[in-house]
Amino acid sequence: MKKLFKAVAIITVFAGLTRLAGFLFRIYLSRTIGAEGLGIYQIAFSVFLVLETFVSSGLPLVVSKLTSKYQVENNRPAQASAVCAALITGLITSITLVLVLFAAQSLVGRLFTDIRCLNILLTLLPAIVFSSVYAVLRGYLWGQKKFFLVSITEFFEQTVRIMACVILIALIYSTFDGAVAASVSLVISCAFSAALVVILFFKTGGRLKSPKGQTKTVLKSAIPITAVRIASSLLMPIIAIIMPIKLLQSGLSPEQALSQYGIALGMTFPLLYLPSTLTGSLAMALIPDISSDLASKNYNHIAKKIESSLKFSIFVAFLVIPLYIGLGEPIGVFLFNNASAGYYLAYAAWIMLPISINNIAASVLNALGLEVKGFINYIFGAVVLILCIVFLPKYIGILSLVWGMGLCMTLAAILNIRMIRKRITVKINIIKPIVLMGLITVPCALLSKWTFVSFSKIFPMALNLIVAGVLCIIMFALLCMVFGVVDMSSFKIGKHKKHASKLPV
Repeated sequence: MKKLFKAVAIITVFAGLTRLAGFLFRIYLSRTIGAEGLGIYQIAFSVFLVLETFVSSGLPLVVSKLTSKYQVENNRPAQASAVCAALITGLITSITLVLVLFAAQSLVGRLFTDIRCLNILLTLLPAIVFSSVYAVLRGYLWGQKKFFLVSITEFFEQTVRIMACVILIALIYSTFDGAVAASVSLVISCAFSAALVVILFFKTGGRLKSPKGQTKTVLKSAIPITAVRIASSLLMPIIAIIMPIKLLQSGLSPEQALSQYGIALGMTFPLLYLPSTLTGSLAMALIPDISSDLASKNYNHIAKKIESSLKFSIFVAFLVIPLYIGLGEPIGVFLFNNASAGYYLAYAAWIMLPISINNIAASVLNALGLEVKGFINYIFGAVVLILCIVFLPKYIGILSLVWGMGLCMTLAAILNIRMIRKRITVKINIIKPIVLMGLITVPCALLSKWTFVSFSKIFPMALNLIVAGVLCIIMFALLCMVFGVVDMSSFKIGKHKKHASKLPV
């Protein structure tokens, strides 16, 4: 477990820096290109993410798992062949996608309510080719458990993107040109990060060998995973198409609809994923770790990791939830100069719980080879999300997206935990800590709100937010210890019972 914690620590530090840089960049974008420009970019970017899924989901995950497996078996030729097979597959797929999209741009343009979104999407397309190289070789480093190098490449990509975007935006003036600048900066950063990961691949002893003998293995594993991820990622462009239309039907103008969508997706939701910096690091470290344990048939270790990781993710989410509930609106004003973003943040804070649980549960399902079953669970949640954004906007506007996303993630989390329980013989008890931490959230949120209001005429807003936030977190941690939810002496959520678990044959 010590190696896992060390890996999580490394990933978390760099992921935190990357997320912080990305978060500050998001603030910069919102203030320079505005909510409307951010909305245009967000809609096109959501479609781009679907296209990128073809090369950045199944392939790197399979390469990571195969690299870990062949590392344990000391089979370097098979390892080199698998990487080469994935690299060739990714390049062929990405180039084909780009050519098809450019050829069918008139047809694709009909999907958008604003033609400017199509132009942004076309600008983003070259990044798919660079991402295909980056994703596969990053998967190799991931499988080798070289988490420091993986994290460095992500931070490097974010840094290059920010620098490029700031320079480009300084040269333009209109809202649309600002969205174009953000798109071009992404393409530049993908090109530079692909070049860096190629260098790191060969510097760390990586080799390419004829894909013969491994192409079928890679495709057999990657195709179902990619299909699952594509179907999952299709949800965002569906939302990007339906949500503005439903907001228009509810009485908003086109500018108001784009603005509200941009605020929710571009300002509020990134804040909701901040706890994922830590839980995502753990999820990332789990996949090659569990893959190695499966190859070694170390089933007791697998069960222990899963239970501890799920409970840890719950604690991390609840550590931030009362902070957002109590200080959501002033956070929105301070960061984005937008009270609506803060209001949505406070309203949607509870979503962080199912998001954090799903971070771990989805990674566990992937490592155990249950991606398709996890996808089926996600589909049930996605149906709920679509129903919410179709029928609720006329009653609660953009908040229908909050409820839809929350219910989607909650249902998926419940079904995923149930699937893990069936796959391994370990009893996962997470209901009690969720209930206790939920009750503790109430006084902590009230304390943060009271503190902020009380010191609003004494401290500047930034210092006031820090004081109120720190007090909230300290009170939450203390109450968790008082009520026995957290055992700080062992850094575990609740009490661990020793168990001898094994995977069913």
